[in-house]
Amino acid sequence: MASQDSNINIAMLTEENWCNRMNKLIECDLENEMPITIFRVPNSLVAIKPEAYSPQVIALGPYHHLQPELHELDRYKVAAAKKTNKHFQLAGLQQLVEEIENKQVPSIRACYRGHLALQKKTLALIMVVDSLFLLGLLKTLEENGQNCHSKSLAPSFLVDCSGKKLPRDAILKDVLMLENQIPFFVLNEILAKTSSNTTTSSSEDMLASMLVKFREEFCPIKLMSWSNSSSEVVKHHHLLDLLYQSITFDPDNCGDSQAKSSFNRTHDSESSTVPLNPNIFSKLWGIIPSINVGCMTVIKRVTDTFIAILEVFGTSSLAFLNEKKVLIHSVSKLCSAGVKFCAAKGGTRFVRFDVKSLEFYLPVIVLKPTSEVVMRNLVAYETMAKSESLNFKRYTELMSAIVDTNEDVELLKQAEVIDSKLSADEIVEIFNGMTKSMESKDMVIDEAIKEVNKYYNNTKKAKAYRLMKKYIYSSWKILTVFASLLLLLLMGMQTFCDVYSCPSLLSKTKAA
Repeated sequence: MASQDSNINIAMLTEENWCNRMNKLIECDLENEMPITIFRVPNSLVAIKPEAYSPQVIALGPYHHLQPELHELDRYKVAAAKKTNKHFQLAGLQQLVEEIENKQVPSIRACYRGHLALQKKTLALIMVVDSLFLLGLLKTLEENGQNCHSKSLAPSFLVDCSGKKLPRDAILKDVLMLENQIPFFVLNEILAKTSSNTTTSSSEDMLASMLVKFREEFCPIKLMSWSNSSSEVVKHHHLLDLLYQSITFDPDNCGDSQAKSSFNRTHDSESSTVPLNPNIFSKLWGIIPSINVGCMTVIKRVTDTFIAILEVFGTSSLAFLNEKKVLIHSVSKLCSAGVKFCAAKGGTRFVRFDVKSLEFYLPVIVLKPTSEVVMRNLVAYETMAKSESLNFKRYTELMSAIVDTNEDVELLKQAEVIDSKLSADEIVEIFNGMTKSMESKDMVIDEAIKEVNKYYNNTKKAKAYRLMKKYIYSSWKILTVFASLLLLLLMGMQTFCDVYSCPSLLSKTKAA
């Protein structure tokens, strides 16, 4: 009976909480509310590489503040917040907490996907401490490389009370994660609370100056021109949104319509299903040369000649039997077909293929230790926030398809499309780890892929290769039977010769 009562109480409490939440939503002006811009990353993405989406060192914002493994740096985070508060001559921390609690908590809650089961004061405290820490980090990055004066924040910011330097790259990776984002309006609100009565415009200018330097340092795509207007920079939702909008910026505003890809993913007339495994023929063909029969010299020459012919058409041995359909061919294959890779002057909206000059324009990608985390979280943000064209996700799929080997990386470096001090192996690993799915669509990138594939498939080499693949692949069953019979015949001949000594029989026949 007691168990039933407790279950009823739990159900009533849950129902009561739900009713309270619904009543608050009814009272809110939902049409004029802040848009949801900070999301939980879907489990399907997190499962692939958890450390790229879940903070490993430091938690910012409400999503991860209660994780015990991230509490180690809480003391440092508070100390850094105090340094930042002093540097900007802001109001006292408690006063800032009260200001945020009284004015900004409803807007803050609206920015995060899902219900935040936190009291107003708790949420305000989290946002003030974390915002001050982030402002201090942004200011440190802005001052980096400049002549640090006596009041500079940079020299001591990433150093704990014992003088130990904190893991800069690890902290920056966490700061760039989608679930660790802090809304810009909170940063601006805190900067406006200086003891010198800073106006809203001057606080925006201070914030914009730091954000511009941050964007230059961590944007994975190198852009020839940036919008550095304070109002333009600060209007973005958070750091990840700033990077995303800069990368996918479309001057003609053509990316706002629903993308209708003209790229036909089933452009090849081949069936996508294979009834049996063609490896059988490949394995049998590999066994035949190993049989020790006098006539095998001729067989080996025929085999070697056949393999050499295949290699002329760009395949190794009988690998063409096992090939899967690809989005687009690798850099090395495209270059061998006459395609020239060139650096585009804009972001991912500027991907294009010039049919006349055979120039394939790609944005310059800058790869650093933090780049993989940035790109993965940009894809996650785009997937969650955008319902139309997934331009950046399609770009990562394109790069993942064309970069397969170290040779591909070196060719893109020579074309100045990749700018990185990372090794070729590290760069290949980054792209091979990204998704290779064909689920996303983007009108601009799909059109470029379609044009490149159209050109490549019309080259003499590709036509000859497809012709050979068509006839050999379609007749592999016959070839398998032939190879099996030939194998049995040759094995029988080898057994016969081992028993009756073929060389001596041949010599007697010649003597007669």
